[in-house]
Amino acid sequence: MYLRLWLILAALPAAFAQAPKNPFAQDPNAPENGRTVFRIYCEPCHGIHGQGGRGPDLTRGNYSNGTRDEDLYRIVANGIPGTAMNGFGGELGDDNVWRVVSYLRTIATRNTEPMKGNAAAGEKLFRGKGGCANCHIVDGRGGRLGPELSKIGPQHTVAYLREAILEPNKDISSGYSTVTIVKRDGTKITGIERGLDNFSVQLMDSSDNYYSFLKRDLSSIQEESRSLMPNSYGRLFTPAELDDLLAYLVSLGARETKP
Repeated sequence: MYLRLWLILAALPAAFAQAPKNPFAQDPNAPENGRTVFRIYCEPCHGIHGQGGRGPDLTRGNYSNGTRDEDLYRIVANGIPGTAMNGFGGELGDDNVWRVVSYLRTIATRNTEPMKGNAAAGEKLFRGKGGCANCHIVDGRGGRLGPELSKIGPQHTVAYLREAILEPNKDISSGYSTVTIVKRDGTKITGIERGLDNFSVQLMDSSDNYYSFLKRDLSSIQEESRSLMPNSYGRLFTPAELDDLLAYLVSLGARETKP
């Protein structure tokens, strides 16, 4: 009995050391088959060519949750808890998940767009003139009204970030739509939707105040496909300042991500 137990325990490190391998790594058809699956399941968030949208840019080859084939498999199959990334393993099956991994390898060029701005100057604009830190957390500092930006750099292209600043209503991140409620006494509150079901609504206003109401206690609820982020940054920032701000955003999380 003791000998059998020892043999089992001795085999455990070797078993755990063997990471799953992509069975289609040498299959020349796998990337194209994976591209077809990607177009159906991944394009809505990551864009038709994987260059990002409401989801991260996948063409850089930098992934904040692991860069090995087995890491990519785990993310596609199981999703990432606490994010909008759902798992598709149950729908796709192991083989198609691996084919998607093969496709991701072919689009990971690791090319980055040249940056003209100064990141240090951009941080000052972020925390000062732009007031961005009032709504966005970076490295534990800032407001909670908008998405956290601590790792935004590797996740999106410069073009996407520029558009998000200048046209915030064009592509609203999941969970950040605007809702306006009117109470029975006429009080109106506008904020970011934090929860909505058949019986209740939760929202957070621009001062980070959190509210929860039963629908039966309200006069009206209006959901809007618009962002509370100001759409005036094109006028507020000079072109050079906008480049500085973009340089700062691109730098966030870059040091933590290995190619």
